[in-house]
Amino acid sequence: MLSWRIKKNSFKFMGLVLLAIGLWAELRLHRYLELSPDFSGTAIYVILGLSCLIVIVNVFALNSIRKGHMVMLYVYAAFLGCVFIMNIGIAASIYCFWDTFPKSLQDGMTQTIVTYEPPKANFDFAQEYFHCCGVSNYTDWIRLSPQKVIPISCCIDPNNCVTANYGDVYQLGCYDVIIEYLRSNMDLLLGASCGAAFLPIFGIGMSCCLANHLKKSKYDNVN
Repeated sequence: MLSWRIKKNSFKFMGLVLLAIGLWAELRLHRYLELSPDFSGTAIYVILGLSCLIVIVNVFALNSIRKGHMVMLYVYAAFLGCVFIMNIGIAASIYCFWDTFPKSLQDGMTQTIVTYEPPKANFDFAQEYFHCCGVSNYTDWIRLSPQKVIPISCCIDPNNCVTANYGDVYQLGCYDVIIEYLRSNMDLLLGASCGAAFLPIFGIGMSCCLANHLKKSKYDNVN
């Protein structure tokens, strides 16, 4: 049963790691990803749901297998097969989404400026957090027709700022900064999904081996 305990703890750890990544992505990346009109958030919610499911199933599976329920090992192996497929799907969806995301983000940010009515929480937060202004730079706000007032979120010092004085606002555009920030974090998200995808393969093999061991032990006891 030592090998089962090692595997069980490995999958519990995987579930907790995926849960942490999902929560982190929801809390830290979601508001920036939402600047793209194509973002739906499905992958993040799937990661959260899958991680919770892994932790819950591990608890019930361990209790059942302790009682020598051989069938549960095969059921658990089938569950791990589904986890493997879902992890591959998550990684593929993240990769495909990122392939078209930069253009979509730029279009979404540009449209946000055109239709901006304060407060636009996500865009204002991005400008304050990354110390940036506009898409390419602060001139994106003043090149519109009719011209828009540069928002306070662009101010270097919000307590002492006149946005008409362009020296008081951030000079750096937000698009390049957000793309670089998301690229580094997407690499982590994609890497974690790919890494977690192959752990169930090990679990499937272990579950089948343990099931065969229980089956053999049962027959030996009968004989």
